[in-house]
Amino acid sequence: MDPTSTNSLRTHDLVIWGATGYTGRLVAVAAAEHAGDRRWAIAGRSRDRLEKIRDEIAATGVAPPDVVVADLGDAESMRAMTGCTRVVLTTAGPYDLVGEPLIEACIATGTHVADITGEVPWVRRMRAQYESAARDAGVRIVSMCGYDSVPSELGVRLLQAAAIEAHGRPASEIEMTVGPIRGGVSGGTIASASNMIVRAGEPEIRNGPRGAAALCVAPPTPPIRSGEQWGVRRSPTLGIWTAPFFMAGINVAVVHRTHELLGRPWGRDFRYRECAAGDRGLSGFLKASLLTAGTIGMVVGLIVSPLRWIARRWFLPAPGEGPEPARLRDGFVRHRTVSVDPPATVEFEVDMDPGYAATARMLLACGMALLDDDLERSIDDAFCTPGALFGPRLTPRLAAMGFRIRTRTT
Repeated sequence: MDPTSTNSLRTHDLVIWGATGYTGRLVAVAAAEHAGDRRWAIAGRSRDRLEKIRDEIAATGVAPPDVVVADLGDAESMRAMTGCTRVVLTTAGPYDLVGEPLIEACIATGTHVADITGEVPWVRRMRAQYESAARDAGVRIVSMCGYDSVPSELGVRLLQAAAIEAHGRPASEIEMTVGPIRGGVSGGTIASASNMIVRAGEPEIRNGPRGAAALCVAPPTPPIRSGEQWGVRRSPTLGIWTAPFFMAGINVAVVHRTHELLGRPWGRDFRYRECAAGDRGLSGFLKASLLTAGTIGMVVGLIVSPLRWIARRWFLPAPGEGPEPARLRDGFVRHRTVSVDPPATVEFEVDMDPGYAATARMLLACGMALLDDDLERSIDDAFCTPGALFGPRLTPRLAAMGFRIRTRTT
């Protein structure tokens, strides 16, 4: 099925599925500000909660979205929802538990979908099950369209484009540092992370591909070198002390899947690593040590079942909860993506909570690129990464939403 053949029958351009959740509501707020004349709607299971969000948006003076009610347990209602739109943006998770019915409905109705999952095993499983059917339906399914992993992907794509233009060759090794950063956490994120940890011992995950090649369909030989670190390390690229970055495992795998989708133009020995930035000297070492201890402590707290229960019961937000509006506004993040040979740097900055307010805008930018057919024509796969399918095309869309992205080659 070619989605363009039925576009004239669709009443909406965008539908935000999961709009009553914490992040879904932020996507709706972003759409009210940035969707322009696109026809859009919010969708979920509870009409009352959807209408409350619609009324809140209307109170700001902008045209309110339509409301679409659907239920994951009702395949007919899901197909009615996906069939009324050209693109679905989904924030409803954990995707491993509730994501598959939407994939099935989108394929059945020829509707593109973008999500903000960071659940690598789920993405791998969905591709294995549905790639052929999605291709036949002409559908694009784009995962990791939020803080994981748009900044990482865009940094690498922009750096390599600049390196090739300025020096005639790509970088074989790239390092991205994160920091400073300020942001909160939502109950949905905790639920997704907890679910992945609980399932980590199952054969599908335990025996599946891991590390940098976890999303690759045909991992290269020799194997891709690791891009994570689990201790304090002095970066020879930047000359600063660094610590583990908790999203590195996801982002590194996504970047290498993008490299595969593009045909591995940066060479089979390409390496990408991520870390959290400390600083120079003794103070930088101490900062990196504290960051390392905090990251390892967080991971242990989620892995050890009694600690995980205590944290979720008494300290962490419940599903549907997240940072207060003031915390969203006060958030920020700075990324620096660097190569030494050839020399190139990409700086990615935004002054809002990266995991939620910024993620909402990143997902919306990806959805609008799908709507506008602003895509890399060389990508044939149905299941794609944002770095492969959109790449540098996202830059002006994000800039219009408050992101600052700069590239230099000296």
